[in-house]
Amino acid sequence: MTTNQLPYRAPARTRNRFMTVLAAILWTITAQAVGLCLVVVLMIAVWGAAAEHPAEAGDFLLGVAGVLALAAAVLTAVWHALKLLRLGPATRWAVTGALACPGPVALALYVYLGQ
Repeated sequence: MTTNQLPYRAPARTRNRFMTVLAAILWTITAQAVGLCLVVVLMIAVWGAAAEHPAEAGDFLLGVAGVLALAAAVLTAVWHALKLLRLGPATRWAVTGALACPGPVALALYVYLGQ
């Protein structure tokens, strides 16, 4: 079968490069959104502690840490599930990045736009 006949598949190097770039973009966007949200969370905690309510600020921070731990556990489970499908590391990073991206970005936009 020559390369002019269908179905044509891109070389593995090109597919791997695309997935690597896609994963890098998705995780960069996710990291920036999570960073913005964490700055807002820390500001709320500091204001709560300054208003003589340190226990409430601590409870708030524990809740946020719990959500982050749960998200990390889910993404780790997805990573290992994709490993069972024998996907390459770049593809696994891209898929987990696509799953991790919408939540923090939506929350960051909500916080940033003040809606």
